[in-house]
Amino acid sequence: MNINKNKFYILICSIIGTTFTWFINHQMGYGAIVASGLVGVIAAILLPDYLAGATYTASFVGMGAITIIPSFMVALFAGIVVGLLIVSTTEIYAGIGGKGGTTATLATILTKTILVIFR
Repeated sequence: MNINKNKFYILICSIIGTTFTWFINHQMGYGAIVASGLVGVIAAILLPDYLAGATYTASFVGMGAITIIPSFMVALFAGIVVGLLIVSTTEIYAGIGGKGGTTATLATILTKTILVIFR
């Protein structure tokens, strides 16, 4: 099995972006906007563009309410879901505005749906 290194990095950054945002938002209590903004700024400073974009998109998922993403483990799962969506839609709508938010929304809905099905 041949795994593209860049796609693997996108998946890892998505997981980190979602879980850090969720942790700052819900465990540290700074709120969704501060958490996502902080993760986005750190990603923009430290990472190349394509990884910073993926991390920032994933941070939108971490902004989810505690009723939607109730625990760190669910945030971890949601990070995997958004990472897989980002990797699988890399060439779709490239450069079109709103792709990050749409991807994050779809990942959050999929995560919640999977949780409801397997509850």
